[in-house]
Amino acid sequence: MGVDEIDPPYCGPKRQCGLKTQQSYKGNQMKRIVSIDVLRGVSLALMIIIHCMIAYGDEKATESTLHFFFDDVIGNLGATWFLLMVGMSQVLSAGRKKDAGEWNLMKTALLRGAYLFAAGLLQSALAFGPSEMWDWDILPLIGSATVALYFCRFLPSWLILVISAALVFMAPWLRSFVDFTVSWGGELVRSTFFSGYLAGIYFEPVSVYKVIWSLDEILKGYFVSGTFPIFPWLAFPLIGFVIGRRIVSGQINHDLPFLHLTGLALILLGTTVSYAGIFRPESSPISDYIAPLCLYPNSITLFYLQMGVGLMLFASLYYYCDGRENAAPISGLLVVWLKRLSRYSLTVYFLHWLLICWPLWIIYFVTGKFLGQDAMGAFPAFLLGLVVVALFLMCLKGWERRGGKYSLEWGLRKITEGIGKPGRTF
Repeated sequence: MGVDEIDPPYCGPKRQCGLKTQQSYKGNQMKRIVSIDVLRGVSLALMIIIHCMIAYGDEKATESTLHFFFDDVIGNLGATWFLLMVGMSQVLSAGRKKDAGEWNLMKTALLRGAYLFAAGLLQSALAFGPSEMWDWDILPLIGSATVALYFCRFLPSWLILVISAALVFMAPWLRSFVDFTVSWGGELVRSTFFSGYLAGIYFEPVSVYKVIWSLDEILKGYFVSGTFPIFPWLAFPLIGFVIGRRIVSGQINHDLPFLHLTGLALILLGTTVSYAGIFRPESSPISDYIAPLCLYPNSITLFYLQMGVGLMLFASLYYYCDGRENAAPISGLLVVWLKRLSRYSLTVYFLHWLLICWPLWIIYFVTGKFLGQDAMGAFPAFLLGLVVVALFLMCLKGWERRGGKYSLEWGLRKITEGIGKPGRTF
C-alpha cells in the first residue's frame, strides 16, 4: 500500500497513529465512517443468525443448502470482517483522544483490553457453563488486540504488515507441535455437504471446542488451538489498523483499486491452493500450507479467502458510503439499524449468546432433555435468528433513548473517562 512513506512511527504529541493530525482529520475529527458501521452491523447480524442456526438446527438442517450458506460460507467470513473493523476503529478512536497524553492513552488501552478480555470469559461462563470459560471466543481476542494495537502506534505500517504475515504463516507451524484435535473431538472430518461436489475441499472438527482445565492446555488454546486463538486471528485487527491509518490520512481513496486487486489475488490464491490440497491426501489443514479449507483450525488457505473477500467488500462499501465526492449521505432504515447494532456491538455480542443458550438450558433443567443442535430444521432456525436480530433492534432503540445507560459500552466509558483528569490516580 505504500504506507511507510506517509505513516512513520508515532513521534510525539503532535502526531497521532503515525500521521499528522492536520492531515489525518481535516477539521472533522469526530465524523463516523459509515462503511465501518455498516460492515460491523452486518457482521454482527449475520453472526446472530448463524449462531441461532448452529445452536438450534438439527442433524438434517446441517445437510441443507441454507445451513451450508450461512454456516460454512458466511460464517467463515463474518468474524473476519468484524475483526478488521476492530483495527480500523482503534485508529479512529486514538485520533479523537490525541490530547490525552501518552501515559493516559496506554492506561486506557490496558484497561479497555482487560475489560473486553474479562467480558469474554464471563460471557463463555454464563452462556456455555463455567467449565467452558476458557474456550477463547472472540471477545478475549479483541481484548488482546486492543492492547497490541496500542503498541502498534509506535510502529511503521510496513512492520505491522510483516508481523501480521508472521502470525499467519507461523500458525500451521506452531500447530504442528501440539495435539490440536484433542479439544475438538479427536479428529477433523470431511464436510458432508461438499462430499458430493468437491470431496476433500473442506474439513471440520467432529465437535465444538471443549476446554481442558490444565494450564498448558488453556495457554495452548489461547495461542494456537482455541476458537479464536492469537495465531493467526490477531492478524485481522492488525491489518485493519493499517487500513485505518490510510483512512485518517485521507489516502484511502487512492488505495481502493489496490485493495480490490489484492483481495482478488488472495481469493484466487486461496481457491487454487485449497483445490491443490485435494490431490494431497496426506495434507492437513492443521499444519500444512497446501491444504483443504478449514475454519477450526483456520487453515492458511481459508485465511487467503477471508482476507481477500474482506478487502474487496470493505473497499466497495467505503467507496459507496464514504468515498464518492459530492454524493448524498447514505441513509435509510437499514443503515439506521446497522449503525445502531454497530454502536452497541459489544453489548449485542455479549448478550446474544446468553439469549440463544439460556432457553436451551432452561428446557434442559425442566425436562431433562437438551435440545442443543437438535431443536428444529434449517429454515425455522434461520427465522429464529431473524427474530433475535429484530428483538435486539427494538430493545436498542429504547436503550438508545435512555443514553445507553448500563450497556457494556457505557460501563467501558465510565471506567476510562476519568483517566488523565485531576484527582484520578489510576
